[in-house]
Amino acid sequence: MREPAQGIIQGNTSRDHIYRIFVIFSEVQNERHPNAKALAKLCGTHERTIQRDIDQINGLLGSFETTYPEVGRVETNAIEFDHQQGGYRLRQKLNHFPIIRVEDRDLLMLHFLRQCLDPYKDTGIGKSMIDSFNQTFGILTGTTDWKQWERIVHFRFEGKPEVAKEDVKLFDLLHKAIKENTQVSLDYKPAKDPKTTRIVEPHFLFMRNGSWYLYASKAGKPEKRTLKFARISNAKLTKVKFTHVWMDPKDCFEYSFGVVPSQSKARKNPVIIEFTQASAQRASETVWHPEQKIEKLPDGGVRLELPFDEPTYLELKPWILSWGSSAKIIGPKALKDKVAEDVRAMAAALL
Repeated sequence: MREPAQGIIQGNTSRDHIYRIFVIFSEVQNERHPNAKALAKLCGTHERTIQRDIDQINGLLGSFETTYPEVGRVETNAIEFDHQQGGYRLRQKLNHFPIIRVEDRDLLMLHFLRQCLDPYKDTGIGKSMIDSFNQTFGILTGTTDWKQWERIVHFRFEGKPEVAKEDVKLFDLLHKAIKENTQVSLDYKPAKDPKTTRIVEPHFLFMRNGSWYLYASKAGKPEKRTLKFARISNAKLTKVKFTHVWMDPKDCFEYSFGVVPSQSKARKNPVIIEFTQASAQRASETVWHPEQKIEKLPDGGVRLELPFDEPTYLELKPWILSWGSSAKIIGPKALKDKVAEDVRAMAAALL
């Protein structure tokens, strides 16, 4: 039996999901009557994973029903456990694993996912994900031709992805380091400061607006940093292990505006911005944060309150400036001062 193709992202088991599905179906179809232990050994995973896979296969083959009118029961499981043989068997003879029948609504969902990947087709990671998508859903749906859907439904995504050199290689290295709790040595070049060599303990990877980032700690210290792939070079795995404390990425960015982490809520000095009537509707149509508050003003404008704290000001400044004179900062004073400084510098540059 051939080995599955190796992608850039390996799962929690040594065999990928689609591969396991077909291995299990093949073993049962050929009447080998394998039990969960034998299938787990063959697929290099746990028995509970095999049971979940069998449940999923039965869900996919749910149209193969058998009715028992004498007891008023309908069974839909295509694969069942044969106690006499001590393993699984097919209740009905199937010559092949049927292609999943999908409705237009299902294809719309797949088309949306494919369109989400399309802006990243020129990046190494994006190309790998598109290839994986086409292979996986090509097997399941029998098609990789999504152009027919593009003529009917089209999705547009803001911004162009940033192309980082050797992003796939860096992704693989950092992914391995996170799984194995290994410190990483790398060179990092911030926007203004000189390049420095750092030893970091990686926690997780994330993407925002087409750019990939690493969320990590300084080795042996609680201080957290967000490092951009495009500014990382000479990354190497060290031989030093660290104790990984699991953290939910959503919690790390709960009160963040972009990629700068801020886990604390601004209770005393939230960001308050008033928008003129001309921009009120546009400002109100977007959810900038789940805990935002919007209040209508007598002149037709709106007041927006956001629970953002000091770390977010670096990213809030360009966003506020993009609204021009239609946005007025009410508070906090520290944010007003930072934006005012930028506005004065911009005005001086025009003279």
